[in-house]
Amino acid sequence: MTAAYRTVLHRFYRASRRHALGRASTLRAKGGAPLDILVEDVSATGCRLSGAPELGAHETVLIGLAGLGARPARVVWAQDGQAGCHFDAPLSAAELERTQQAGVVVVTGLFPQRQAAAAEPGPEDASTLPSGIRLAIIGVAALSSWALLALAVFVGHYLLTR
Repeated sequence: MTAAYRTVLHRFYRASRRHALGRASTLRAKGGAPLDILVEDVSATGCRLSGAPELGAHETVLIGLAGLGARPARVVWAQDGQAGCHFDAPLSAAELERTQQAGVVVVTGLFPQRQAAAAEPGPEDASTLPSGIRLAIIGVAALSSWALLALAVFVGHYLLTR
């Protein structure tokens, strides 16, 4: 009689320290279709994701990191909707800090409560002028610059012929 043993191997040495993040993000796998995920934690060399059940080990992906954009990575392990990814190029200390401090962008799919919060107008949205007024301001500015140029030519011609 043989018995089956399940063993989980743990990595005792990590190249860099993990930082808890818990931020909604987007992942693009081999098919290119975006997947809503949650970046649980991040380090200079990789991150841990949840909400991506279709990932397989050794798969190449693009992970959206707030403040940095999409970063290519390789899936190291995947189990029960979670995955550990290793970035192709490590993040610098400044990039790591930037992604920790960045705000959440509009997210759809798994995180509708965050989408509603992101859709509320902020202080910068309240001061935006309607497009008609913006076009009028641009038109007046353009006409004013041509009028100043014509005035300069007229004054220059007058001074030279005098």
